[in-house]
Amino acid sequence: MTEQEAKVLAEPIVKEIVDCMADGRYDLIPKYAGFQDETTTVDDFKEWAEGYLEDNELSHYDRYGVPNNFQPAYDKSLYHQFSVYLYNNGTGFEVDYDLTTDSKLNDLTLIMEFLFSDNGIKANIVDIHVL
Repeated sequence: MTEQEAKVLAEPIVKEIVDCMADGRYDLIPKYAGFQDETTTVDDFKEWAEGYLEDNELSHYDRYGVPNNFQPAYDKSLYHQFSVYLYNNGTGFEVDYDLTTDSKLNDLTLIMEFLFSDNGIKANIVDIHVL
């Protein structure tokens, strides 16, 4: 599997998670992904995500795909808002998606893991944190 093939698999799920966050519909997240740490709940995730907004005086998260207006502009050959990391053992891959507010980076990254199984692919949220 290539990074591009992994992105094609992951992108629709990442989009749904990011849009759930942007819309404040955290209750819909389990339709798309679980949590790597099985003790984490949707309420925990919402508390962390909304707490980050409050602590940083941000009003919201942008929906997936909102055009970015990074200043200074990043070299597009070096920076990718959506990054894929293939596992060497072939069991899956990880995705980092840099979240934005008002088309600007807000320093929070959504980290997701995608594992291959006999039933297809299983998506899990690993974390959201400042990278």
